[in-house]
Formats: sequence, structure tokens, C-alpha cells
Amino acid sequence: MIRAIVNHGVIVPRDPLPDDWQEGTEVAVEKSPQSGPAENGVHPTDAWMDEVEASAAQGDPEDDKRLEAAVQSIREREKDLARQKRTWIP
Repeated sequence: MIRAIVNHGVIVPRDPLPDDWQEGTEVAVEKSPQSGPAENGVHPTDAWMDEVEASAAQGDPEDDKRLEAAVQSIREREKDLARQKRTWIP
């Protein structure tokens, strides 16, 4: 069984779809028995996202800078490699 959530009126899968499900495959959707009314007016997905954002806010900004620098370095290296391959003629 594939689990999904409703997000802004669209059903979004939470699990990967099976390989044999091609575009246009018709599926039946039922409300999960566990998905009762939101507690305290907060949807479980909203509460989970609040936890994720709170956890991210506790991160070290220096870690973010190091990560961004590493990503930029990798992008530059890959661009250089692509340029070398383009100019190389056997």
C-alpha cells in the first residue's frame, strides 16, 4: 500500500511508487483510519515541519558556509572537467 498526504488539495505520495505504475495508471484512494482530525487544530505534517525547522535553526551557520563552499568547489571542478573534455580531440 502506498501512503500519501493531501497537500494544498493535491494527493502527494509519501512512499516511492512501484515501477509498474506508469503515467495515467488509475488508483483508488481512501482516507486512512489513522488520519483523524488534527490535534489542537495543527495538522501532523505541520507539526513535523515545525520540528524540522526548529532543528535546522539550531545548526551552526559556519557549517552552512563550509557546505556551500564545498558545493561551489565541486561545481567549479566539474565545469573545468567538462571544459577539458570538450576541448580534447583524440
